[in-house]
Amino acid sequence: MPVSPANLILILLLCQLMGPAASGAQEELVGGIGGFVIFPLTHSQDRIDSIIWFFERTTLVTIQPATTNKSDTVIVTNRHNQERVAFSRGNYSLKLSKLSKNDSGAYVVEIHSSSLQKPITQKYGLRVYEHLSKPRITSGLQNNKNGTCVANLTCFLEWGGEDVTYSWNSLGMTSNESHNGSILPITWRQEEEDMAFICMARNPISSNSSNPIFARKLCEGVAGDLGSTMALRITLLLIVLVSLLILLTIWRLKVKGRAYNYSRGKFDKFSLFHSANAPKGGETSLTAHIARQINAIYL
Repeated sequence: MPVSPANLILILLLCQLMGPAASGAQEELVGGIGGFVIFPLTHSQDRIDSIIWFFERTTLVTIQPATTNKSDTVIVTNRHNQERVAFSRGNYSLKLSKLSKNDSGAYVVEIHSSSLQKPITQKYGLRVYEHLSKPRITSGLQNNKNGTCVANLTCFLEWGGEDVTYSWNSLGMTSNESHNGSILPITWRQEEEDMAFICMARNPISSNSSNPIFARKLCEGVAGDLGSTMALRITLLLIVLVSLLILLTIWRLKVKGRAYNYSRGKFDKFSLFHSANAPKGGETSLTAHIARQINAIYL
């Protein structure tokens, strides 16, 4: 018996309040940002009164299947989703387009039929991922002595790094090698053939590879950088020492100048003191010894 539009709206409101009573195993789905995903609906019911799709316990879409007298009745709860949802004709599998990260979560569908004591439910889990950017490689030199270069290469993503796995391809040896993980330890000798290392990053919807990095360029470049760094450090140290020596010399000259000026200043004040207190009319408070010295100076 088909459900009237009024009853369909009533069922929709009740489901909105109660939420789905999901049962059974959950099917895991993945999608990419901007893409689409299809939630497959499988059932063996000939007569279906309504189909209700839920997202995180909130009604997403309610469908009353077509009959001989009318076409499907579809009610999309959120107007934002009206252009994003579509259904496969016949089994009403849900196609959700223009995916975003916010679409990740739990989905449930209920199939209602008057021939069933309780609705059939199916559960889904959706994870929406970003498409991976091009991975980059950084190097950390451990040792570069006696013609042997030992280093660690690290592969990383600037963005889109959720559920990412890393692997490496080493090209140039007698047999190509592979390695799993974001860090690749390498050992290379200068007399060996040059080698290329490529990092591959993968997530459930996409993959991307780095530009190759070559062992010879890596090791020779780092060795040159180390030599340049050491020369720069020595130069800076010499500049600092010369600057300190110049400052110390200037300081010592200033100290000597001040001492000389200070001593001359004391002599002049002493002379002025005695000149100001020179005897008037032959009377003086100086001792006879000092007076004789002064008279000798006058002579």
